[in-house]
Amino acid sequence: MARRKAKVSSAQRFTGYGILVLLGLIIVGLLVRQARFNPAVNVALRAPLPGKSQVVSGQAPSATAALIPEVSGFTALAPIESFGADNLSDKIDGKVELYLPAGFKEMSCRSFGLNTAGKAYVEVFIYDMGSPHNAFAVFSGQRRPGSPSIPLTANAYATANALFFTKGQFYVEIVADRASEALQGSLEAYAKALLAKIPAEGEKTNEAALFPKEGLAPDTVRLCAADTFGCEGLSNMLTGEYNLKSGKATAFMARRDTPQQAQAEARRYLDFLAANGYQKVQTPGSPVDLPVLVLDNSFEIVFIQDRTMAGVHDATSPEAALELAAKLRTALKAKP
Repeated sequence: MARRKAKVSSAQRFTGYGILVLLGLIIVGLLVRQARFNPAVNVALRAPLPGKSQVVSGQAPSATAALIPEVSGFTALAPIESFGADNLSDKIDGKVELYLPAGFKEMSCRSFGLNTAGKAYVEVFIYDMGSPHNAFAVFSGQRRPGSPSIPLTANAYATANALFFTKGQFYVEIVADRASEALQGSLEAYAKALLAKIPAEGEKTNEAALFPKEGLAPDTVRLCAADTFGCEGLSNMLTGEYNLKSGKATAFMARRDTPQQAQAEARRYLDFLAANGYQKVQTPGSPVDLPVLVLDNSFEIVFIQDRTMAGVHDATSPEAALELAAKLRTALKAKP
């Protein structure tokens, strides 16, 4: 008996055609999607080549950007970035309180790959601080304890993986992600190329030279731009730490335009000390013009030498305070 063929209704036929058409549309869509670039690829293709200097901060090209050189062995990994006072925190979040009060103008930086030192990653920062005085303030404020000075400039030191120095109004950091002897040589070569691009001008004397040398730890000399020792308004104060036979102490000094200004600064600091509980203490053999103040075995002396306010902070004994104050006053008399 012959089998009867099943009949397909018109509705079933149209449903089948619809499914085929839908599948076709899906396949076409997938092919079109694969033919298009990912937006990230388009962005990458439009990105500048690493070897070309470009400023990408959104502000006008800066003077510091022009000072970052291209040096053999250093392959640029990104364009130059430049920052002003309004957006410096975007790059160095948490450190702007050191730079802005010290007269910061602008900063430019760039990252490099260093092929000669095991493919190290290096970042170069150059800050325009407006004056050599301000540049030393941030240089000394950032200095790491125990870091040795190097003869690169009047103010320069090295760590195992970095160089830090000033020249004129500029403060420079060259920092690598690792340490090696070969790396140090490469960093110094880059530093010399950068220094060659900074306009020549009279280099400011090393600030540490103002302090008596005996007992001074040179790497502790600092220039505090604002609120020295927590005293509001006590600004631009040089400090240096001493190890003496009679104890430890910190010397401080600030040269002002007139003796009257120096005297006003001294009164401000003495009032601050009194408000915090410091009192005069009788010290046998101490000069009348060098009174010693004490609080909880911390000894202070404040005096005026011409237009310089100076003194001793946080001495561990009255003898150490008097010894250092005498040395400091003698040094200041010799350098009017």
